[in-house]
Amino acid sequence: MVRSKSELIIANLLHNEGIKYEYEKVLDGETILGRLHPDFSFADAGGDRVIWEHLGMMHDEEYVRGWKWKSEWYQKNGFILGQNLFVSEERRGEGLNMDVLRGIAEKIRGLVA
Repeated sequence: MVRSKSELIIANLLHNEGIKYEYEKVLDGETILGRLHPDFSFADAGGDRVIWEHLGMMHDEEYVRGWKWKSEWYQKNGFILGQNLFVSEERRGEGLNMDVLRGIAEKIRGLVA
């Protein structure tokens, strides 16, 4: 079960590509305390977490503020955009770009294979 149609599309993409994931698996901060539930989590070859967050409401100012806080939390806890943290975005009136989603999935596959 996922929370949105867009997350369902991502989940189906991951499944079809044979990439194992966990949905909203708890992530506790080690440097900056707190607890998040990333959309999609993966384990790399060393057992470290790789995260994919889908930002489905980037047209909403409050949502964007929340993401800013969350992205800073990720960074302070060792998650680096494009290395072990991947993000896809969606705004009102714009569809999902499947080429972008496939590209993220390919990068993650390279880390978790």
